[in-house]
Amino acid sequence: PTLHYRKDGLLRLERRFGAPLRWGMFLVGAISVWTTQQVPFPRAAAFGLAVFMAFAFLISVLVYGPWRDRVPLWLVPAATIVDSLAILFLIPYSGGVGSELYLLYFVLAVKVALCYPFAHWLIFLPFLYGPLYILGVYLQIQSLLFLLSPGFVLRYLILFAMVLAALYVAWLLERRYRLVRGLNYALEEQGQELRRKTSVLQRTATDLGDRVMQLRSLQEGIKTINSAVALESLLAMIVANASQVLRGTRCSIALLDEASGEVVTLAASGVPAQSLWGSRFPVGKGVAGWVVANAAPALIGDVSQDARYIRLGQMPVQSIISVPLMSDGKAIGAISATSPEPNAFTPDDLSLLAAFADQAAIAVKKARLYEDLAREKRQTEQIYRSVQEKSNELEAVLQGIGDGVLVTDTDLNLVMMNPVAVRIFGVEDAPSLGKPLADTVGHRELMGVMREALAAPGKPVIREIRVPMTREHPEMIYQALATTVPGAAGEARGVVTVLRDITSQKQLEQMKSNFLSVVSHELKTPLHSIKGFVDIILMGKTGKINDLQRDFLATVREQTDQLQNLISELLEFSRLESGQIRLRIEEVSFADIAARVAEKLSPQAQEAQIALESTIPADFATVEADATRMEQVLTNLVDNAIKFTPAGGRIVIHGEDLGDRVLISVADTGIGIPPAEREKVFERFYQVDSGATRPYRGTGLGLSICKHIVEHHRGRIWVEGAEPQGSVFKFVLPKRLEGGRDLSLDFTTLPSEGARQ
Repeated sequence: PTLHYRKDGLLRLERRFGAPLRWGMFLVGAISVWTTQQVPFPRAAAFGLAVFMAFAFLISVLVYGPWRDRVPLWLVPAATIVDSLAILFLIPYSGGVGSELYLLYFVLAVKVALCYPFAHWLIFLPFLYGPLYILGVYLQIQSLLFLLSPGFVLRYLILFAMVLAALYVAWLLERRYRLVRGLNYALEEQGQELRRKTSVLQRTATDLGDRVMQLRSLQEGIKTINSAVALESLLAMIVANASQVLRGTRCSIALLDEASGEVVTLAASGVPAQSLWGSRFPVGKGVAGWVVANAAPALIGDVSQDARYIRLGQMPVQSIISVPLMSDGKAIGAISATSPEPNAFTPDDLSLLAAFADQAAIAVKKARLYEDLAREKRQTEQIYRSVQEKSNELEAVLQGIGDGVLVTDTDLNLVMMNPVAVRIFGVEDAPSLGKPLADTVGHRELMGVMREALAAPGKPVIREIRVPMTREHPEMIYQALATTVPGAAGEARGVVTVLRDITSQKQLEQMKSNFLSVVSHELKTPLHSIKGFVDIILMGKTGKINDLQRDFLATVREQTDQLQNLISELLEFSRLESGQIRLRIEEVSFADIAARVAEKLSPQAQEAQIALESTIPADFATVEADATRMEQVLTNLVDNAIKFTPAGGRIVIHGEDLGDRVLISVADTGIGIPPAEREKVFERFYQVDSGATRPYRGTGLGLSICKHIVEHHRGRIWVEGAEPQGSVFKFVLPKRLEGGRDLSLDFTTLPSEGARQ
């Protein structure tokens, strides 16, 4: 038997017989030693029994526990040998010659007989039981005289007979196991043969099933003449049927190749396709070419008398008939039949061939339609794959972008909402695509931004929206950029809205504004005191001062005025940034404003030796605006012109009526502004020369304030000019403001492009 077979058999015997027998030997031995000894229980016997019990427990754990599949083959024979030595140990403590424990050797012999079919070498172990019995008695009495005792001889003979009986049983078991193994092997071979035959039958049944399906598919394809059959095969079937109907004559089909303008023979009965190479004629040449060109049939009884016939090959041809293949009123080919006999065809044959021509035309039309559909399908699949790749890329971008993105249709039904937008609005469940956005988000400001974008397709709408505080985050401020999704004709198909978190930016701006406001107010009070005391000293109320002191104090007063102007700009910036200043709209005359500004700044211009004038006429058009703010704009522009114009320069305030708007400009002959800096000069705190040693002082807020005032009046401001020629600051304003009575200044944002003119 195989190694696995022997191991499995030995372990099975050990579990069923060996382990229970070992525990029985332990109990019998312990009871026998206890009842035999008349003195206190010997320590050696107790130790030996304890060791044997531990051994029995270990073997039981190994053969019954989860490791039984990993127990080695030699464990059972080794355990049997240990059992034999344990009996040898117990005989001296259980009476020696008179001990009945020698009968346990017979039990072990029976176990060896059961194990013999799986471990033949164990058969030699029972032959050692007699000597082991003698050794056990000798260890008890330390003499061999017991060999002459009749009682011992009788016991020994009984043991010997039992061992022989066990060996006989082993021989019988071996024969039985050999017979059983032979039957198992035969049964296994028959099972393998049966499985092989079953597998063959299954493959045969599968092949038959596949063959039936193939035949059925072929039958259906022939019945329907569908697009799965090639055009050449269809034409071959038609010419074969036509040949049978026309008494076995040779038939052929030629089609018009529109690309080359030739008539090409594609199928002929009894002729392989490769033999048709070269069978092509220009339209109008040959019988088939004439039929296609004239869309009329031809019946020729003797080809030698007809100039339309052109001979090809060596096959004899005497008569021929040909009919056109008509599709949508046009000839797309011809079907012909030839015979080696003259006058072989009749008008009836011509009519019969025309019927096949109709069938051929339908087949060609279907085949070409299939080819077109297949080509369009390939193109569509390619386009779809390209669109799918772009869609996957866009989806990945939208899922990974740090801003919230929402996409809706023109009815504001949700199309897409990325994870950031879900988190912004605290949507707990998965967004319901295709349903109104208001059901998922319900944010009025957001819905208003989207409606505003739909109202002006193609123009982005930028607004700030606030998201109320939730359990997950405090109140947040987002910049919402909404724009429409254009369709193929430019119409709006939906709205895309991007939400960018500007909460931190707003908080920083508010902190900066608060800081500027506090610092400006704190500086203004001591400056008033300084200026007041300087004025008192200059008036001589504190005593007489000399010229040098007067000159120093005048410088202090001048610098104090300049510092007050800077502080005033900072305070103005703080007020504008708070968004609390409302515009007082009224009819404003720029002629009056320009005159007041020129009069107010004339001393400053004269001191700088600069000519300042206004060319705006007294009857210049009026506009709806805040007079104070317009004067502030013009004052800032003229003040800047004075500051950057050298002595001997000139500043001109000019106005132009543009119909529904007015244009105001301030031109100077100063140092000019580089082209790269002209857009930046309107930014807050920006200065062209920002160095610490720059000759021109200021906060960099004047032009920024002008920009916000003008654009909140629905106007626009810009600068022109070149460096050698100075600069021209221009701003344009509408004459009439829609909703102007409710306008307010908010320095934090600019009006949308659509609101500016």
